[in-house]
Amino acid sequence: MAAAKLETNGNDAIIDETSSDSSAGDDAVGTPLASREGSDMDLTGLLNGDDDNQQPKRKSLKDRAKIPLTFYVVLANVAALQYTAGIWRLESLNDWTNSMITAGYSARDALVYLRDMMEAVYRGKVDDWKEVGFVSVVTFMIACTLYVLIVAPFRAGFWTGPRTSKHKIHRYMGMAYLIQYFAAWIEFYRYSNNYDVKDSVLPHFIAINGLIQGWSAFFSFKVLPDLDDPGYYSDQAVASRTFVHENIFFTLLATWGSVYYNETWRDNIQSTVFGQIMEAVWVFFPYVLVRPFFPTTSFSSAGSGRRSRSERNETFYRYGTLAVKFFYLWAKYFLGFMVNSLWLLKAATPEQSKFLKGMFLLNLGTVSIAIFLHTLRFKKVLPAKLTFSIYLLQIYATFSAIPLAFDLFASHKAMCGMQLLGILANMTRKRWVHAAWCCLMLYLVKFRQDLEW
Repeated sequence: MAAAKLETNGNDAIIDETSSDSSAGDDAVGTPLASREGSDMDLTGLLNGDDDNQQPKRKSLKDRAKIPLTFYVVLANVAALQYTAGIWRLESLNDWTNSMITAGYSARDALVYLRDMMEAVYRGKVDDWKEVGFVSVVTFMIACTLYVLIVAPFRAGFWTGPRTSKHKIHRYMGMAYLIQYFAAWIEFYRYSNNYDVKDSVLPHFIAINGLIQGWSAFFSFKVLPDLDDPGYYSDQAVASRTFVHENIFFTLLATWGSVYYNETWRDNIQSTVFGQIMEAVWVFFPYVLVRPFFPTTSFSSAGSGRRSRSERNETFYRYGTLAVKFFYLWAKYFLGFMVNSLWLLKAATPEQSKFLKGMFLLNLGTVSIAIFLHTLRFKKVLPAKLTFSIYLLQIYATFSAIPLAFDLFASHKAMCGMQLLGILANMTRKRWVHAAWCCLMLYLVKFRQDLEW
């Protein structure tokens, strides 16, 4: 149902079917029933001859409970990817366990170091005040992050209290996601000077956790409205079910990256014909062959629903949506097509590879944490503008690394030029133009490896 046609949003798109849904209690989304009051829109529709029979039908909760084709698409791709990469081994679980234990010890050591530094400051026995200043800033940033993602939700009863009897998988897998994500950053920082971090398994487990989160949200919160308006880029509407469903594709894309960024798994993929076919699909044609299976929301429809945005925040969210759209183009081509092509060509140096893995870890969290931030806003745990601002800071943190990536871009000018051409193709809004660009990338990168990128 197009938002432009229904002129509605997440706050008035739910009909009284909600009473029959056992999973749609106050803990799901808390969306009120649709308003029964008349409106100018209804009168206009009647004057134009648009009666109820001509309106698009809302899906019943029974229809919403059906398993979509995309579920099997995700399942088949993940199973094939893990099998081809050689992930189905006991070693993978052992590596995950060791990474989590090591991250725990590293966190403990960091707290001991911080305690000793504070004692030195208190006693006036500091040798390097610059180090104290740097550590203080980093500690403050980490503390703020922990408060937003862990402390505030915990105080609001996300994982404790009477409401935790509902949607247990979604709740506690969300906690597991956050714990693993923090552990991955600890591991990355600990081994930042050791290239062996390239074979960390944590990003893949985080991505799989994200897929579980996406599907549990899709099946648990069936009362969410099916609208073209994402509902995310506003301060009053709830995220649409279409947006939640669409987001699963980007989590699947991150799952591919979590495997392809691992050198051992990438070599396994490239060692078989089937693996090379999967590589071609996910490096060059994910938006041509996989994306069409998933629904699509529109940036242009963002905030189009009635009472979707408050008047005082309309400008903030309008420009914020433009910022997200710009980031999407940057990430799609430069962090997606370009980086995957460099991995395929084995063109990145060890230092560049370490940098790229840090950027991937940052982007990996934006997919699922974005939805979590929306939940914090909707549940009124944190203010709307704050949660959306945090999301913008998170995605634009990749731009802060551009000076560090100058060597990467400067050494691959031709590849950068191809990505700019891809952005132009994307702006035509014609799928065949984008598909033609993907075919050109496949030919030049895969079959013309004599070219210097």
